[in-house]
Amino acid sequence: MSPEESIDILLPDVDVWMRAFSRQHPDPLVVHAFSRRVQARSVVLVGLVRQALLARTHDNRQFARLEEALAGFPDLPVQSRDHRRAAVLVQRLRASHMALSPWQALLWAIAERIRGQIWSQDRHWQALRPLGCPVV
Repeated sequence: MSPEESIDILLPDVDVWMRAFSRQHPDPLVVHAFSRRVQARSVVLVGLVRQALLARTHDNRQFARLEEALAGFPDLPVQSRDHRRAAVLVQRLRASHMALSPWQALLWAIAERIRGQIWSQDRHWQALRPLGCPVV
């Protein structure tokens, strides 16, 4: 699924970044949509996503290439209120017998704060949409 055009700010999760930047298995639809959103300056990067992407590299050369490619995306600052909101989300969903990782809760909280959308094709994210998670 590509992001809707009416969305101003997108927080791509790791799966989208990997599809957009993969040399071996790029997803042409994601690459094209990602490129358009970058040109529109509507893609933001959270430090935890940067770390997850860099940690998936296989060697120093790949790490350096990816680090250089990501350098154009400054980290969106995480605020204390984001951590608090993330904890509230985890507790709320736990009470409903739904699993929400602290990582996902933090991205959800940040997306709410900046009035953005999480861009992911992951099934777990999609299952959170009916619960109010801002996902495309």
